[in-house]
Amino acid sequence: MNIYPRILVIFGSTRQGRRGEVVAKWLMDRLAMRTDATFELVDLRDVSLPFFDSPTSPVHGHIAPEAEQWAAQVDRADGFIFVTPEYNHGYSAVLKNAIDHLYAQWAHKPAAIVSYGGFAAGYRAAEQLRQVLIELKMVPIREQVGISLVPNWIPSVSDAPDSPSGAFLDRSFNGMMTELLWWVTALIPARERDRLSQD
Repeated sequence: MNIYPRILVIFGSTRQGRRGEVVAKWLMDRLAMRTDATFELVDLRDVSLPFFDSPTSPVHGHIAPEAEQWAAQVDRADGFIFVTPEYNHGYSAVLKNAIDHLYAQWAHKPAAIVSYGGFAAGYRAAEQLRQVLIELKMVPIREQVGISLVPNWIPSVSDAPDSPSGAFLDRSFNGMMTELLWWVTALIPARERDRLSQD
């Protein structure tokens, strides 16, 4: 039995030459040093989902056959970290598609967001993503990490840990993880009570 909370890290870009791989690596390197949860990276390149076109909504419990493996993976998770780019002030279509294939598997679980982009560091995409997560009965936490991939712009994953911007990212990361795991710990027994009451 896994006694540690299971956090699914969902990398929401599939484009060729994607710049977000440096962000995903930065995040996973830091998560690898933690002992308070287990972390699994899911690259949406590896999740073979067609464009959502089911005649029945997942809100009614219907899961398309091609999404069953994805549903099981999300269902096992106790919380999520979404790594999202910003495209034209919004998050990626592939991430929205992966989210829309499911419903109950997301419910009553906390989610953190690590966004990346240009000068706005992906914050505009994160704000749109939060609205969708709330509709799915998730708990998007306040603390997040925003990373600019513009050279010489603060903050950047290439900055040294002892630099002002490197220290800012570490504080953002630590604050995000503290809040995420607080909610994970609070919601695991709440979901178990719901499950027992439905048996």
